[in-house]
Amino acid sequence: MMKAVAAGVALSMVVVGVPSAQRAAPQRDSSTLSSTVTAVLVDVVVRDRNGRPVLDLDAGDFSVAEDGVPHKVESFTRISRGAGIGVSVAWRTPGTTVVDGSPASPVNAASDPLQSEGATAIVFDQLSSESLRLAQKATLGYIPMSGEASVRVGVFSNEMGIRVLQGFTTDRALIRRAVASVLPTGATAGEQKVERTDDLQARRRDLYAQDDPTGGGASANTQALAQNASAIGLRETELRMIQTELNMIRAMEHLDRENRGYDTALTLLGVIRTLASYPGRKTIVFFSEGLPVSPVLSARLDSIIEAANRSNVTAYAIDANGLRTKSTSTALQKEVDAFAEERFRQLSSGVDRGDQPMMKEMERVEDTLRLDSRTGLARLAGDTGGILVEQSNDLSSAFRRIDEDSQFHYLLTYAPKNTVFDGAFRSIQVKVRRPGSQVFARKGYRAIRTSVATGAGNYEAPALALLDRGPLPNAFPIHAASFSFPDPVRPGLTPVIVHLATNRLHFQVNDRRASYAADAAIVVRVRDGEGREVQKISQQYLLAGDVKDLDAAKRGEILFYRELDLPVGVYTIESVVFDANAAAGSARVSTLTVPRPDPASLGMSSLVLVRRVEEVSDPPRAGSEPPLYVGRSLLYPNLGEPIAKSAASELPFYFALYGPRDGIAPRVQLLQNGRALADAPLSLPASSGPRVQHVGRLPVASLPAGTYELRISVKDGSREISRSAFFTIQE
Repeated sequence: MMKAVAAGVALSMVVVGVPSAQRAAPQRDSSTLSSTVTAVLVDVVVRDRNGRPVLDLDAGDFSVAEDGVPHKVESFTRISRGAGIGVSVAWRTPGTTVVDGSPASPVNAASDPLQSEGATAIVFDQLSSESLRLAQKATLGYIPMSGEASVRVGVFSNEMGIRVLQGFTTDRALIRRAVASVLPTGATAGEQKVERTDDLQARRRDLYAQDDPTGGGASANTQALAQNASAIGLRETELRMIQTELNMIRAMEHLDRENRGYDTALTLLGVIRTLASYPGRKTIVFFSEGLPVSPVLSARLDSIIEAANRSNVTAYAIDANGLRTKSTSTALQKEVDAFAEERFRQLSSGVDRGDQPMMKEMERVEDTLRLDSRTGLARLAGDTGGILVEQSNDLSSAFRRIDEDSQFHYLLTYAPKNTVFDGAFRSIQVKVRRPGSQVFARKGYRAIRTSVATGAGNYEAPALALLDRGPLPNAFPIHAASFSFPDPVRPGLTPVIVHLATNRLHFQVNDRRASYAADAAIVVRVRDGEGREVQKISQQYLLAGDVKDLDAAKRGEILFYRELDLPVGVYTIESVVFDANAAAGSARVSTLTVPRPDPASLGMSSLVLVRRVEEVSDPPRAGSEPPLYVGRSLLYPNLGEPIAKSAASELPFYFALYGPRDGIAPRVQLLQNGRALADAPLSLPASSGPRVQHVGRLPVASLPAGTYELRISVKDGSREISRSAFFTIQE
């Protein structure tokens, strides 16, 4: 049974009873172009061979081709502005927009700068303490202490999904405050793994040296075996133990990388979705320690790039590992050295083990090469028209370039000659007729007739179609809920959870291969009070294994968990689970209110009924606990599942209070059909922090079968706050 919690994660995606290594890669995103689009817009930056911006090109200097076929430039816009994120940049041309040709919607920076200057998102991936410190220092060193930025700037971080630290604003003081508030995300454990790996490899070298003290090859080994059989047996046992621990460390690294990569993809797609609605040039400045391009995450990276290109978002990736004094190639060099040492030892001893550890060492080198931190970052930047900044502690020139690109660039449009929307990728090539020029533009788009939400994976489409078809589908039982935790630091913190028992899925059995397979997608869509989609999160679950393990797979569960940051307002949360094998699904709809934060008043979270509690050995650090952690206890909510009296004599419940708590009088009530069955005062635990967490237990053994309401009320002077949760008791 797989654990529901990975290191540093409150409630990650879980498939209990199904090994994660057996899951196939998600399908590639194929959404970029709607059938209503009649022209393709290309945002172009041109620089000379010395890296300086080229400012004086005309429409006749450009040529555009799609899939190698020349196209006519239908419209040409030269945009020139002053100022940017940080310092002002002086231009040799007036700070106005120059339009040549006849674009459909010419940009007019002079008449309404905030409607045309564009937007920049500064995004911090999960970073170690050292990398984050350097990234913050570089960013704060570039952004002035006060004043207004010319472009809107938002600040985001990746913490199990997108976290909005500062919505888009031109106030530089707010931008700086948000940048300074980013926290590191537990790279200490990863650094300890590196140190432990180094120690194990060093010990292995020592043991090999003892095994072959003369370096004399097979004859020397034979003599050593005869004289020191017992000692060599002990060394061989230790070598096997070292190899086992190395394999375990590498397996954990792989799982951790997959989890972090998925969270990063969600964060970037969320930022792109937000930027898509803004006019002008849209930019992402992405600080990361690497985007892996493993088979599982490669499709996600494709989706990010295609979504960015469709929304005309340019990404500038900054390799945060490159900000360190330590070389980014150190890890790769270690793996190559370890591989060479192992191979040389085998050849010298005359023993060529084709299975272990030789092949695993080789695969490890290939894995390190493929997952080099710069590979994914370079693709993200290059394919969207940006650049990768690496191996540099001086980011002032990088930020200056980002500002320059935002202030001066060209907009071209052309009408595609190929009007068949077949889902194929169409490459775009932009050239200029000036020798030595460098052109930076998006690499292409994907033609599809159906307009799909930004970043939607193929697995999402049937689930969303089922959700929109009406009435709400209910092919099998599912449970879904969302909770509000108005933390002063994250007032819109909203955990969203969907639970499904795997025995509700249709498993296909392949008798010839003696295997099983199931395919489920969970999609959650958030709409605001006016019915507009504001966020969408999803995950595909591909379950596969040997048919002998089918019964165990059916005894598992899928637990989908995400944390959203929502602005103040009322929202509709739509959750749908789609079983691809059965072509059927179930959906649930609920409402959620995100209250307006008031530091001077008492705040209260949702009331959470608890299904089970898990004690963890490695809880999150103080001050960064996810909302469902209470000390070392991780709480799994009851999302509406009936409670069997024979299985539980008590029902745990949980809530949190924020803000001033002097003189408050909390009470707990049990109601049925609006009639109070019990009413009692509630004692809260002592807490000197910004919140107080309370976990209580309601006796249910004596309750008759039926549906009940648990209500917590807190009086703060003349003001009363209450939260309720309903549950069902079964005999």
